[in-house]
Amino acid sequence: MADFVTHVAVANLCGKATGDDRARAVLLVGTCLPDVLYKGLLYAAGSATWTAEPSHSPLPLVALCFGAAMLFEEAFRPRAFVALLSGCYLHVLVDLGKDYMGQGVILWAFPFSMHRIELGWYRPQHMTYMMAGSAVVIVLTELAFRRRAKVL
Repeated sequence: MADFVTHVAVANLCGKATGDDRARAVLLVGTCLPDVLYKGLLYAAGSATWTAEPSHSPLPLVALCFGAAMLFEEAFRPRAFVALLSGCYLHVLVDLGKDYMGQGVILWAFPFSMHRIELGWYRPQHMTYMMAGSAVVIVLTELAFRRRAKVL
């Protein structure tokens, strides 16, 4: 839950800058896609962990976002693709800072390499502490952009 709130806070902050509510909503969905795919493969499909790990890799995310963008109306598809892919890459960037005990989870060159990377700045359990700050960022972003909309 805390990890989800942090991902949404980052996406909300970046999505507000687009000025387009549809693109912002799609960006928020894109931010959740890597974990939804990972957990879906791992728990719903009962696959092995190594088969779910490419859900946090740049190249498979391009294919996933391209396919997901086809669900939108034709005129909006290019923006949907960019918003979904941007959201997925924001998710991967936030996860890149985690410490996975030296194992890493981001397969940066999949399918050409199975080498995983991590920066190790914080541990996954620290996301619980970051959740409160992330919720504050969401609220402050929303208030700032609503105030700005009233001024304009």
